[in-house]
Amino acid sequence: MLKPIRNNASRQQVSRGDSIPAPVGGWDAVSAVADMPEDRALVLENWFPSTGDVRVRRGHQVHAAGMGTDPVETLMVYNGITSNSSAMFAAAGTSIYDVSASGNASAVVTGLANSRFQWTNFTTTAGKYLWICNGADDPRHYNGTAWATPSLTGISGSDIIHVNAHKNRLWFVLTDSTKAGYLATGAISGAVTTFDLGGLFTKGGYLVAMGTWTRDGGAGSDDLAVFISSRGQCAVYAGTDPSSADTWELIGVYDVGPPIGRRCFTKVAGDIALVNIDGVLPLSKGLETDRGSATSVAITSRINNAMNDAASLYKDNFGWELTPYPKGTMAILNVPLTEGDTQHQYVMNTLTGAWCKFTGMNANCWGVFQDRLFFGGNDGIVCEADKTALDVDEPISATSQSAYNYFGAKGRLKQWKMIQPLLTTSSSSRPSVGISTDFKDNASLGTPSSAEVSAARYDEAIWDQDRYSIESESITDWTSLTGSGQCASVHVRARTGRESGVTLWGYSNWGADSWSASISGDVDMRLNGFNVIYETGGFF
Repeated sequence: MLKPIRNNASRQQVSRGDSIPAPVGGWDAVSAVADMPEDRALVLENWFPSTGDVRVRRGHQVHAAGMGTDPVETLMVYNGITSNSSAMFAAAGTSIYDVSASGNASAVVTGLANSRFQWTNFTTTAGKYLWICNGADDPRHYNGTAWATPSLTGISGSDIIHVNAHKNRLWFVLTDSTKAGYLATGAISGAVTTFDLGGLFTKGGYLVAMGTWTRDGGAGSDDLAVFISSRGQCAVYAGTDPSSADTWELIGVYDVGPPIGRRCFTKVAGDIALVNIDGVLPLSKGLETDRGSATSVAITSRINNAMNDAASLYKDNFGWELTPYPKGTMAILNVPLTEGDTQHQYVMNTLTGAWCKFTGMNANCWGVFQDRLFFGGNDGIVCEADKTALDVDEPISATSQSAYNYFGAKGRLKQWKMIQPLLTTSSSSRPSVGISTDFKDNASLGTPSSAEVSAARYDEAIWDQDRYSIESESITDWTSLTGSGQCASVHVRARTGRESGVTLWGYSNWGADSWSASISGDVDMRLNGFNVIYETGGFF
């Protein structure tokens, strides 16, 4: 009599499943690779980390041209009473152009020595002004209708290289000097009184810039004047009238890292962000911290190593600038790799503090006009960013590599079998997905082949007949993987647009073969996470 085969009660499950979050924690260039939080990324290029997912950044289109071939090195915004009375100007070569509207720009100021301006908006009883200077030409101002040259006495106007509005007064920094200058209250021209800070700068150097630090979060009596030297010494003053000891008081002189460029100060709410060789430092924390530990309080603390490398290699190049972009919840740090040719951007989500890197937008300067984001290009054009799915006519390549994950079993061998990317997109795009194991850049990338698609679209669906319409697809197909090791890192590549000669829907070797995912129009692609299947082996 045959006996039934006895079930093997000790038999263990062969395959396991697990989930990996999207790298919403952003680009991590400071943590040890073997101990990085699972929601961070070793690489996050042209993917922007939002609060719940990461998404391919939007592209840029030409907004204004006709400015020759010189780089656009300054974008300046005149803030009128209404948006219709506001204007944007670009400086390129020896001229300033009105680029408020799209199309070919017209020159409004000519015969300049350079196009590297500092500027501020200033309101007086006579109206609103845009006041600009470059340290080589006489300053100019714009009143909403016309440009003019202010009449100044006491100094040479062409020596003014930086301007700041503080306590209803225009303040200036003079070229290659430790002197600042200021006008009378509410004045845009007239006698300039100089104020020498050389006795406070014990490390030598010259005065680079001035900013207004609002400790109480708004414009008021608590506003402080901050002057920074080229050697990184900050002199902080309180008061209103520098000519009187009763109304002008030195708070202190503090040491920070030397600033990078004349555009090193950026107003962020009531604080000032300082771009220096140690990173991007909020003064509210930086002046209270020893420089040796300043990087721990820097806004760029999560990308500290990358920031230090960039500062070391490129600090002398023109183009460093931090630009807040509130509509996109971004703070954009422009990093000029090659002056007038190649620039990257380190971009932070201002809601979460997560960073990423943008490439493909070679920008000398940035500006926000009417809540829209613009940059000045290297070839006489102004572009609008955060606009479409293409960089002009070129595809956007987006690459990410998540933190290495041991899946709760360090020291145990694993064989990865399949991966399921959890993405939503408004197009038929499919990214390439793969893994690297044990800190080796050895991913082979495959492409999911199906998606859950809505049967109807808005404005097309028939009530009570079609499925409820959506404007996106959910990519949920599984993709085969090959790889073994103790830990794994997920790579994702997406590409907007299509180029001839590119392999579609196939497999490619990481960093070697071509790949593509076709996107057209103004689309959205969001990465929400991954599911993986793997087999476990023994311990080493």
